[in-house]
Amino acid sequence: MSNTKTKPRHPMTRREYNSTVKSSSDKLYAYALKLTRDGAKAQDLVQESYIKLWENREKVAVDGARPFLYRVLYNKMVDDYRKAKRISQPEIMPDQRVEAEDYATKDLIHRALDQLKENEKAIILLRDWEGYSYDDISETLHLSASQVKVYLFRARKKMKSIVINLQASPQVQQL
Repeated sequence: MSNTKTKPRHPMTRREYNSTVKSSSDKLYAYALKLTRDGAKAQDLVQESYIKLWENREKVAVDGARPFLYRVLYNKMVDDYRKAKRISQPEIMPDQRVEAEDYATKDLIHRALDQLKENEKAIILLRDWEGYSYDDISETLHLSASQVKVYLFRARKKMKSIVINLQASPQVQQL
């Protein structure tokens, strides 16, 4: 597990930064989109993550850049959500366009994800959708690897229960 808190051997160069941006932009955007379900918000979160990485390039090792970006993005998303909640402006999340045959399944999954707590949602997305290791998730979310495993197990169990309940509801059967 890389440590982003210790000073790297050398400050991240422009070339290393650009390489990191190029190699992580699609997955980082996909993660942000899954968290927010809003393309514009996702783009803003990704952009702010890259700005933070550039501002902290002397403190972040190249091999720790990816977890750093995900952590910044997640924290910024949570901050924005809390700020919007304080102002009491409900977040409007437009439906994503999906193929007709996948709509019901994807809608069911999104509805179930929306019912999870933010940390549960983040752990499931990082592990099951993005394929991150327990160590990368623990670094990103500031948890121990064993906490990640326990939280992931509980989140999956909760997600399964939510999906079963949603499938049993008459509203889903009409889709």
